[in-house]
Amino acid sequence: MEHWPRISLLAFLFVILLPLFAAAQEKPFFEEGVVRAPSIKGEINAYPVTSRTSTGNLFIAWSLSGPGNTDGKIVGAISHDNGRTWSDPVTVIDVPKEFDADPCIIIDCKRILVYSSSVIPPNKIDKSEVWLAISENDGESWSTPKKIQIPFKYFVGKRHIGLKLKNGVLVMPGSYDLWAEKGTPAKTEGEMDLKSGVLLSSDEGITWTPHVDLHISAQKVTPYSTGGVVEPAIVELSNGELYMLMRTGTENLYESRSKDSGITWSAPKPSHLTAHNTPASLWRVDQDPKEIVAVWNNSPRDRFPLSAALSANGGKSWSRPKDIAKSDNKMQISYPGITQSSDGNFVVVWQRQLTDRNGREIRWARFNRAWLVSD
Repeated sequence: MEHWPRISLLAFLFVILLPLFAAAQEKPFFEEGVVRAPSIKGEINAYPVTSRTSTGNLFIAWSLSGPGNTDGKIVGAISHDNGRTWSDPVTVIDVPKEFDADPCIIIDCKRILVYSSSVIPPNKIDKSEVWLAISENDGESWSTPKKIQIPFKYFVGKRHIGLKLKNGVLVMPGSYDLWAEKGTPAKTEGEMDLKSGVLLSSDEGITWTPHVDLHISAQKVTPYSTGGVVEPAIVELSNGELYMLMRTGTENLYESRSKDSGITWSAPKPSHLTAHNTPASLWRVDQDPKEIVAVWNNSPRDRFPLSAALSANGGKSWSRPKDIAKSDNKMQISYPGITQSSDGNFVVVWQRQLTDRNGREIRWARFNRAWLVSD
């Protein structure tokens, strides 16, 4: 009996130290491939988002449009092997006579919810609609799309993963344009002035309450970049706080935090991540919830390279950025989405502009934490 405390201590240390030892022994791992290449010349595959479903499979949604870009629909595909291969795309949302883009994915137990931003072409930046489709069989089939009422005239920029909080509330990130709201819509994207934030739903994603009040008046560094803050990415930190990164026309992603489940947010301020006029994506690490990963275009002007970094303190500091993809010919590689597969590896998807500028493809990369923090 006198040896029991010592044995208990050794067992405790074994349980605590074994995962750390295993992580230290893990070898860096990275691979990449194609989710979808254009099936015909000029096909546009854009704005991908990915998430892990309740069964452990991976689901990806993106906007697909043909040559001429006159109509677009949201499609989805499933990976049964942790992101190495993907099924042929199936239609998720295709509103007649409207261009459907900006997919937002929310995983609610076995349900996959996908929301669109749909506009009537040609887009006059004055009106958008939000449509919802639901799958309850892991993305194999989808409900008839249903229009969701949103209290803004031009609600966009929600091409991200949404959240289901511990209290059951669903969170959708998004933005709206101030000029459209005033009835004097911008003529170009560079004239837009946007506020960002989240919508909250307590009825399984059917009705939404807006908390979309974040804005900045910082000087833009290019004339074509959007004003204000747009395309917010969100993550729930281990302490329950929500952390947000937003695209701006400055040389930084801006950040904000919420301590009350998305109802109120801190004033936006520059983050430590360099970026210009392009969104990021965020994910909380499964193995250590105190860690989060960001994927973004690490450049003060360009939409390349595509980089990733890890933070162990809620975005207050970041590891050295590691490039996931580079662009030797200055074609953009942008709009990343990130999740984690059931084998523990990170899976990132993004759009890549083809060399002849005549189409875009969706690509994927898989890597582990050891690769992300390696020199």
